[in-house]
Amino acid sequence: MEETLNLEDILDVIKKNLIMIISLTLLFGALAAFATALLMTPQYEANTQILVSQSQDSDAGINNQEIQANLQLINTYRDIIKSPTVLDDVVANLNLEQTTATLSNQITVNNQDQSQVLTVTVTDEVPENAETIANEVGTVFQERVAEVMSVDNVSILAPADIGDNPSPVSPQPLINIAIGLILGALLGLGIAFLRAFLDKRLTTEEEVEQHLDLPVLGTVAKFHK
Repeated sequence: MEETLNLEDILDVIKKNLIMIISLTLLFGALAAFATALLMTPQYEANTQILVSQSQDSDAGINNQEIQANLQLINTYRDIIKSPTVLDDVVANLNLEQTTATLSNQITVNNQDQSQVLTVTVTDEVPENAETIANEVGTVFQERVAEVMSVDNVSILAPADIGDNPSPVSPQPLINIAIGLILGALLGLGIAFLRAFLDKRLTTEEEVEQHLDLPVLGTVAKFHK
């Protein structure tokens, strides 16, 4: 006879293994909280915004051709910002311990579509370091791009400022704990249903009729000593 698993069966499996499911859920949540608090180093971000605009010696006003030309240069400018040409100077100017390659991994450069503004984001374990590096990257880039590209169309729109009480961008304790709780619950449910699937014992009259397709003629009462 084909076996079917109805809602009552599912609830019965959960009820029989409820303590185990709850225990695993709480255990994984606690492990996630422990890992977040003690094993993960907080990371902070600082952002500086750079404007790619018309050359300072150009006539007043901005025409569409110049805007399009600036937009086409955005990707080039992004590469220059993360290049050794800029980052070598940043490392030297700030006497940083990390290498240029390591510093490059701490930096991301983004811009919105059709925007002439580049946002340079620096991630560091120390918020003040993130701010200092972000501002130095902007300053050095502004100097270097004039030499490399022979242009004078870059200006600092908004220097990095972390404020008085910066908050880390990672790790995120609540999200990590929630993930731990979910994983624990899923593991508990998986074990519960696996145990139910592997358990071939027939313990009720309904199970005998369902699995063997035979009528129950009688039952033996359980005697307690």
